[in-house]
Amino acid sequence: MALKLPDKYLRNRLVPQIMQHLQREEFIFYEVDHSPGLDGFMSTMYNIKLKTKTTGGIKERWFILKIMRGDKDFREYSKSYIQFANEIYVYTSVLAAFKEVMKVAEECSTKIDDLLPKCYVAEFGYIEGLSSNVKDAESVLVLEHLKPLNYRIGPRLYLNFEHLLGMSRVLGQYHAFSYTLRSTNITKWNELIAGIKPLPFIDIKRPDEDKNNFYRILYRVAFDRFFDYLGRYKDDNIFDSSNDKDVKLIENLKKLREKYFHEPCELLENLRTKVLINEDDKNFAVILHGDYNRNNVLFKYKYQEQEASLTELEDIKMFDFQELRYGSPALDLSFFMYFNTPEDIRSKIWSNLLVCYHTNMISILSSNLKAHQKTSNDISKILSYYSFENFQKHFARFAFYGVMICLHFLPWMLCSEQECERLSKLFGVNVHSDEFYQLSLNAGGDMVNSKLLGIVRHASEMGYMDCI
Repeated sequence: MALKLPDKYLRNRLVPQIMQHLQREEFIFYEVDHSPGLDGFMSTMYNIKLKTKTTGGIKERWFILKIMRGDKDFREYSKSYIQFANEIYVYTSVLAAFKEVMKVAEECSTKIDDLLPKCYVAEFGYIEGLSSNVKDAESVLVLEHLKPLNYRIGPRLYLNFEHLLGMSRVLGQYHAFSYTLRSTNITKWNELIAGIKPLPFIDIKRPDEDKNNFYRILYRVAFDRFFDYLGRYKDDNIFDSSNDKDVKLIENLKKLREKYFHEPCELLENLRTKVLINEDDKNFAVILHGDYNRNNVLFKYKYQEQEASLTELEDIKMFDFQELRYGSPALDLSFFMYFNTPEDIRSKIWSNLLVCYHTNMISILSSNLKAHQKTSNDISKILSYYSFENFQKHFARFAFYGVMICLHFLPWMLCSEQECERLSKLFGVNVHSDEFYQLSLNAGGDMVNSKLLGIVRHASEMGYMDCI
């Protein structure tokens, strides 16, 4: 059951905040209704319809309202207080810093505002009319609803090549703003990343603490599921011992199990933090999206009137920054690529997606550096460091992160809608239950498990398991 928002809060606080952005419009009325869906695992979503009077007549506007889901216990063990604080930080601080650094780059064809829906309200902490007491933190985010402008959520499972290229392009552009700010104002950059609340997968120094950490629960069942599948089918020709690639895969799986089966989150945390330890990787670190996946972007299509249908892909907007972290760009990129590429074309298009990402990142970075009047030598040095060759080497050291996310999350998206809905409900009320564990272990069956093996097989063949 969705939380019923207090009418007094909506009428006296939220709607006036929205109206501050519509100064030449006169408020008439508003409507709010719950926006159901399978993808709101951590949040509750509402549609807001706002009717105003303008000099040109009556106007209807649509917004999406996002608030934290669940009670205090759920918010604690799901790390919602960290995740939502970071998401609001994106809209109140990160985007503002990116806009500031872009003021001198007016000729740049891509602005940070081009990549996201317009934000009208972003608050975290005590919110009058919504928080039950002064110590009760809430999160409120109001974004422009883009459905009336022909933006849509993409397919539930996999994306075609056009959509994948589009997502690669947008991600490269987004990461370029991090590199621009670091290259032109290191003081501001350091201040900005210092404001991000750490979101570790596990405290490696104190592994016996925080037993209720939901990451540990999710990846425990993910590894149990995957290695149970391998054990059940080890004699059924899922590996070819005469094939060198499969021999390497078998060794990599053995290494993965020996090093991380006892605590899968240790591998995730290593991949999260290694970028800050290794000098060769440190300069690649960016402010991540954190959950860059097809269900966290909106696709806009050109409308062909003669066909009365939405056809050609025109634009993409990203949203949902709850998993925001500071780390390797490969964390965003490998998750997106492994999660959204169909298995039958993955190997064929893989390099195209990497090239598309890198080309767009370099294009934005280069034009911004020129606008900031960096010398030719400085620009050459910076771009040389971010060369495609260096990027590929960096990516290979972190790309297994995307595989890890798939081991946990892909079964949720490939199983039936009924199973996914039940998983989502249990996640919100009793993630520690045996029912949640058993359903996570079996949702989607071996059809899903075979696809997970295909992802791991690809990672092994690409050399992404060499560094784990």
